[in-house]
Amino acid sequence: MEGMKRLLLALLLVPAPSFAQVRGNAVSVVPQISLGNSGISSLSSPAIGNASLPLSVSLPAPSALNAVTPAPSVVPAAPAAVAAAVKAAPAALTALKTAVPAAPEKPSAPVAAEDRKSASNAMFDGALKVLIAGSEAVPFIKTGGLADVVDAVSRGLAARGHDVTMVLPKYRDLKTAGVELEKMGTVSVPIGDRVETANVLVGRRDGVRVVLLEHPEFYERKGGPYAAKHEALGLSAYEAAGIDDADERFGFYARASLEVMKALDIQPDVISAHDWHAALIPTLLKTIYKDDAFFAGTKTTLTIHNIAFQGAFALATAGKLGFADADLEHKGGANFMRSGIANADAVTTVSPTYAKEIVENILFAMGLEGPLRARPDGVHGIINGIDPVLYDPATDPDVVHHYDIDGVAEGKAANKAAIQAQLGLDPKPDAPLFLVASRLAHQKGVDMIFDSARDVVRLGGQLLIMGAGDAQTEALRAALVLAFPGSIASYPFDEKFVRMGFAAADFLLMPSRFEPCGLSQLIAQRYGTLPIVTRVGGLADTVRDLRDDPVHGDGLIIRAVASISLSRAIADAVSGYHHPGAMPLARRAAMSKDSSWEISLDVYEALFRRLLRAESPEKR
Repeated sequence: MEGMKRLLLALLLVPAPSFAQVRGNAVSVVPQISLGNSGISSLSSPAIGNASLPLSVSLPAPSALNAVTPAPSVVPAAPAAVAAAVKAAPAALTALKTAVPAAPEKPSAPVAAEDRKSASNAMFDGALKVLIAGSEAVPFIKTGGLADVVDAVSRGLAARGHDVTMVLPKYRDLKTAGVELEKMGTVSVPIGDRVETANVLVGRRDGVRVVLLEHPEFYERKGGPYAAKHEALGLSAYEAAGIDDADERFGFYARASLEVMKALDIQPDVISAHDWHAALIPTLLKTIYKDDAFFAGTKTTLTIHNIAFQGAFALATAGKLGFADADLEHKGGANFMRSGIANADAVTTVSPTYAKEIVENILFAMGLEGPLRARPDGVHGIINGIDPVLYDPATDPDVVHHYDIDGVAEGKAANKAAIQAQLGLDPKPDAPLFLVASRLAHQKGVDMIFDSARDVVRLGGQLLIMGAGDAQTEALRAALVLAFPGSIASYPFDEKFVRMGFAAADFLLMPSRFEPCGLSQLIAQRYGTLPIVTRVGGLADTVRDLRDDPVHGDGLIIRAVASISLSRAIADAVSGYHHPGAMPLARRAAMSKDSSWEISLDVYEALFRRLLRAESPEKR
């Protein structure tokens, strides 16, 4: 055993490798982040042989197909260190052999919405008028977690008695079932030497005033809400914001959102803008609308969901949208996110750890560390939540076999059998099922997942990969499925079927290189599926390692962002899965956790009221 400990310690001290970030025809080599128990502990400079590399170099773009070698048809022998690690249960789990501590008590029930509403409005200054501006929201349109947050914050504040207006573009694929819409006029916005006009459609859902901007040329396109004007480009406004007309589409959206409030004669106390698509709103109020009495008392917040996507364009965009160059300028171009950071009355992001990362570490700040550090009040990290009613394995209509916290083992076994039969996995009730439920992207650690897939199989587990990636990533996924028939399955990401994946799986693989918050780990815990995550962003704030805390642990944390570390965590997960006391206790801890929105809504509400009581930044 002592020899095993020394071997594992030696492996943990091996410098973590660097990873390459592909951008067009060049590769930016980024130093690997070594993660310890206290978060970021060191940065290792990339090296080839004995020569150190600078932090960013241009290299020929490698073929992504060569980045991960397709799995051989014969399962290779396990590395000695990993094999040995599996034979012995993790040290933190061995303590459970003698006595299993009592299960953690369930948290008290959340305070009812009506009670929160009356308490909030009695203690403070009454109901607020809040405009929520975000480019997507469930159930209308969703491409990522942004949609969940915009919806949850809007409905949560409305349930507390606030007057909430949510403005969305009317995309081609927008779903409006159950919402009666009425045309309430038009709004017009100057762009360059022309004026663009949108119809204003207004309806109600769960107490929220929903406003849709109907502009067919801008928003009713094939390919989703961020599709380029010219289909041949194959670009997304998230990933290629500087090309095509994304600046006009979302420049229009930001200013039209303000014009809507004037047209409806609703003076907002607070405007909550989300991500770069709405980030111009704070700047509009400080520049073009600075003398408009209608917004004289309005405060703004900007919530950063992912700072990697900034709305960066040529500097000519500023003049086209009516701004001076200096209003939007950042590193020679126009940057919507930088502008919002500089002009919002408060900047928030979606977890405390991510707030710290983007301010303190240039690797996470993505070039915006200067504007972030310049804010005297810093960046507020407010963790995201999930809807415990929507995500409930006891009532979820998309789950075949329902279960609660007391019947989780039986329920998961039945759902696992169903999904094995449906997707062609071998009918092995004792095989731990690992789930991937995300974009198959470098940020999400898909390369590490593919590297470690064979270890899952070799250790007797099964792997279900749900998600979508580019053509090369899809080819690699297909190769894994062919190499390990009956042990690895794939399925496109589907909002409904993924619930069945959570209900059937034992572990969720989420080795993100950065993760502002993440919702999948919270949903997984709600369904009794233990997340295996890196110690970054919201993952660090929401997962407690069961190896460090066997009583309250609700997942496992990967010690470094590297394939070998993921394989070690998978080995420990398999050991814990077969331990008679560890898995039931960890599942109970995960399902007992309160990940609802209520506490975070308290924080948002308190921030809004504080801004309204404070003087504006110019008067401080």
